Amino acid sequence: MTQPIAASTIVQQAFRVLELAAPSSFGDESPQAAAASEQYPEALRMCLEQADWSFASELAELPAAVPGTDIVADPDLPNTFVLPATFVALRQMYVDGAWRVDRRFLRTDIAGPLKIRFTAMITDETQMPAWFRLAVSLRLATLLSPQWLGDVAKRDRIAQDAEISMRQALRHDARYASPKRWDGLDRQEDWALGARL
Repeated sequence: MTQPIAASTIVQQAFRVLELAAPSSFGDESPQAAAASEQYPEALRMCLEQADWSFASELAELPAAVPGTDIVADPDLPNTFVLPATFVALRQMYVDGAWRVDRRFLRTDIAGPLKIRFTAMITDETQMPAWFRLAVSLRLATLLSPQWLGDVAKRDRIAQDAEISMRQALRHDARYASPKRWDGLDRQEDWALGARL
């Protein structure tokens, strides 16, 4: 069953920015629906990859990968773990060691068990803050604009608005963690700010 675009506030807002009527669903036959269906997941992933969002943060204990035909051992990072299906970006490992993400695996020099914190793919728009939804809609409008807008100045303005909106979303999401350092050490001065004082 195709998702109705009418239920997606992100897609609706993107088409408003483009000053176009939104298609009725991702599965309708219009060029707008085809473009939205193709670019919506890209816009969402771009925005999720950009930061350590509180609403998309998850913890996981990773299972060790079972050696098989699709796993080639790495002598430098001999321990291989399977990343969650919803994995977007690694944000924290709870043990020190060398690591590398290879496709759907995390290779490390650490034996398990291995706990990580990561950004997960989240598709339920009701679980996304309003500022983030706006940022995704503007990113989607930016991706769609070359196809629908001939005015380069307007496309540039939408791209600028997308960057501004992302900064606003980041600023609002920063309020969901304590201002103290989690490791108990003193806060470090921002060297760029210090240089200007």
